[in-house]
Amino acid sequence: MAATGRDLHINVPLSNIAMQYRPQGMIADLVAPIVSVQKQSDSYPVWSQGDALRIETDIRAPGMEANKITRDVSTDTYFARNYALKVDLTLEDRENMDPGFIGELRAGRAKFLKSKISLNWEKRLANQVTSGSNVGSYSTVTSDWMDSAIANSTPIANIETAISNVQDSTGYKPNRILMGELAWRYFRRHLSVVNILHGNTGSGSPRYATREQVKALFELDELIIGGAYYNSAAEGQTAVVAPMWLDYVLVYFAPMAPSTEEPSFMYSFRWAKGSLPNMGIEVHPFNAKTKSEEIEIGYYQDEKICSANLGFLLTHVTSV
Repeated sequence: MAATGRDLHINVPLSNIAMQYRPQGMIADLVAPIVSVQKQSDSYPVWSQGDALRIETDIRAPGMEANKITRDVSTDTYFARNYALKVDLTLEDRENMDPGFIGELRAGRAKFLKSKISLNWEKRLANQVTSGSNVGSYSTVTSDWMDSAIANSTPIANIETAISNVQDSTGYKPNRILMGELAWRYFRRHLSVVNILHGNTGSGSPRYATREQVKALFELDELIIGGAYYNSAAEGQTAVVAPMWLDYVLVYFAPMAPSTEEPSFMYSFRWAKGSLPNMGIEVHPFNAKTKSEEIEIGYYQDEKICSANLGFLLTHVTSV
């Protein structure tokens, strides 16, 4: 069948490039797993923790029906906003490029758009996650992790306390940890961490922890390092580059297979049905008036903290 409407604009090769390209340090989709939804706005279930953990009578006498149990559920709502950006590919740019490299020029624009739209997604998520009021519990550390003296700062104990807090209050053991780049930088080379993972190396033989070692140490499914930076200055002003995830550590639970039927600290509700934009690249026809074509990317989404008590936030671990 012939393509109609928006389908005429979708550029499959550029879309594949954009979807496969992961901007440096971006981890938003790992923190809030994407679940597909059928409507732009709708409700989603919030399951009762008490029901999930209650011991039910499951003895069935001969000839009797199985005991019917119920599940208490409340609801919350999402609204998937449309996020989109576009950029010009001017006639001058095209003419200045050797004919054989026009494809690379368009691919570069696609990657640039993916980076920019991902940066906004990352910032929205970071703003939610780094606010103590949005998680079940949060605290600062007694001594910051830049102090490598074992008698003072205790990064492993700090994280173990956070894990126990979530597990003992919800019954779910956190399976993921998100560390901001600054937190990871000092955690991985802290003397107490190095000694546990490598033995007492002494000050003359520095060795650092790897991500796989830390995953094993805390029995995690994922260790996520938030390495994205952003420029907080207005356009035309001197750049002010800052880390997106600060020096924070989030300990939380999220299922390996995202589903609204499974509890999770956070989800990204993605409306992506039919011909709706879903991080695909649209190439709009050449405009003779502006002497350019437009390349666009977009998607519909809402990021929601669904079960705040499944998360614990350590704040300012390097700047107490």
